[in-house]
Amino acid sequence: MQGYGTKIIDLAESNAKVIAKQWAADVRKHKRTPSYHNLPEDQVIDQAIIFYMHFRQMFFTEKPFEAAKGFSIKYAEDRYKEKIPLQEALYALILIRRHLWLYAEFQAIFITTLEQRQATESLNRTILMFDYVCYQVTERYQELLSVDVDKRLGIIKSFTLEHPGWEQKSFFKTGMMFLMLIFAGALTYYYHAVVGTGAIFTHLFYIPIILAALWWKRAGVYVSLALGMLLLLSHAAFLDDVPFTENVVRAFMFLIIGTVLDRLMDGIRQVEGLYKQLTM
Repeated sequence: MQGYGTKIIDLAESNAKVIAKQWAADVRKHKRTPSYHNLPEDQVIDQAIIFYMHFRQMFFTEKPFEAAKGFSIKYAEDRYKEKIPLQEALYALILIRRHLWLYAEFQAIFITTLEQRQATESLNRTILMFDYVCYQVTERYQELLSVDVDKRLGIIKSFTLEHPGWEQKSFFKTGMMFLMLIFAGALTYYYHAVVGTGAIFTHLFYIPIILAALWWKRAGVYVSLALGMLLLLSHAAFLDDVPFTENVVRAFMFLIIGTVLDRLMDGIRQVEGLYKQLTM
């Protein structure tokens, strides 16, 4: 295999640009790699050239899995930055292998029976090497996706207080919510019983509603109902001469906002759960 391997590797290195151009022409129009169609030709060609120039190092090493890591990680990171879907990045690798072998066949570098047997052995070695690369590219994509998702969810998690170190402090959320509800009750009593008006202080009620939805599953709805009932009961007790219409609308809006936030957070939690299963 050493002799034939040297022959095909020499062919790949000395004709890297020619093979890469043939590959680029294929991948930039192939139906399974649409994300490559609008990429600059030179940028695409460079991907294959880099592989063919690393081919010797990965082919002859006793530890091809370790040797392939340098290429695999950079390939995955570059394709991820270019927003190439994983399945297309992997299929592009398949085409890189195919075009290398097609070019070798076209050049008829294996003719004798012995060379053909060596060619089969080298093909098995090449397939194994590409299997390692595909595995490592997939692994790196998942790592990059994990970082990206965590970053995008970072703002939400900062409000949900789910960062490391908060696991044993659930009482903090409960205490904050209790204080906010007490404050809402005091504020409602002051404006209704003392001032005698239904001013727009109720906009502050959205804060506990939003936080409850972020912190607990159904609490946003329950807090919405509690604040709506508080508002209507206070109105009935202290604002006899003021129409109910505005506060009924406000209470109804509390319930709508709480329900929408509950559905939204439930969807986010389900997506996060599915994502964690995929990256385990």
